[in-house]
Amino acid sequence: MRVESGGKRRGHRGGAPMAEINIIPLVDVVLVLLIIFMATTAFIKESGLNMKLPAAKTSEVVPQENLDINVSLTRDGKIFVDAKATTEAALQNLMVQRARQNAETRVVIKGDENIAYKRIVRVMDMAKQAGLPKVALGTKMPD
Repeated sequence: MRVESGGKRRGHRGGAPMAEINIIPLVDVVLVLLIIFMATTAFIKESGLNMKLPAAKTSEVVPQENLDINVSLTRDGKIFVDAKATTEAALQNLMVQRARQNAETRVVIKGDENIAYKRIVRVMDMAKQAGLPKVALGTKMPD
């Protein structure tokens, strides 16, 4: 260690401790938390709905979050759009509005395996009347 006149070390001011904040570990932690948050939101989206989708070995629907209208039909007669409760009239209005914005919008219907078939047909008919001919049925892969 080299001592200069006055007894101070070179590069050290006064008697104050050297304090530098290294933000690289902080950025790493924030990015990891962001990735965890993004990964878990996909699973949380419909976890509150009491539904059991029918199983199918093939699946043609690849989710397009910004273009899809996700309609869930529960066995207790409720309708959900993107995991938010709604009514048939509000669903019809949403479909008409989205058809005006983008005719390529797809309606993905996820119905409990024990609901009446006529409820699914009703939503399909509403979509086509609104001008959204692209309708898909949501299923799960068999175990």
